[in-house]
Amino acid sequence: MSEYDDTAAYDEAGTDEAPAEDDANTIVQQGTDGSTTYVVDTDGDGYANVVATDLDSDGTIDRAFVDTDDDGRLDTLLVDTDDDGTVDTQYADTDGDGRIDLIARDVNSDGTVDAVIADTDHDGKADTFVRDADFDGRADVVVRDADEDGLVDSVTRDADHDGTLDTVTYVDPDANPYASR
Repeated sequence: MSEYDDTAAYDEAGTDEAPAEDDANTIVQQGTDGSTTYVVDTDGDGYANVVATDLDSDGTIDRAFVDTDDDGRLDTLLVDTDDDGTVDTQYADTDGDGRIDLIARDVNSDGTVDAVIADTDHDGKADTFVRDADFDGRADVVVRDADEDGLVDSVTRDADHDGTLDTVTYVDPDANPYASR
């Protein structure tokens, strides 16, 4: 039973009749600050699949928490910072441990992700940064801290701007596989 199970309240009140099913399974809250929040249970399991907020009541959702894998957890936050109706930043807990391990940003509001920060081994520390600096939809630079000592280990670049990452620079000597030890 969850906090959204509306049949439990009727059973506790001593009536056997449950309310009529609401196909939309949506709760709308209008705040005194002008915001509107929508809580949506898309699959009828009693858990919210989406909690979306229109902070300024202009009809555009400004942020939404989403259960992307239908496990009952709101694991992804989508943010529209410039109020244009498209997601500008996504924060995701991809492995279900309660910690953000992926941040993706659309820096220039063209609808394409331009920067990613990731915790690829899910230990709570970001270890990979990817950037599309020329906004062509392809990575221009990948920065990695593979040993997670807080120092950049390698930088991979598209040096000739042909869309292929082709140059690796080892910044941390301890991470360089070609360095003599």
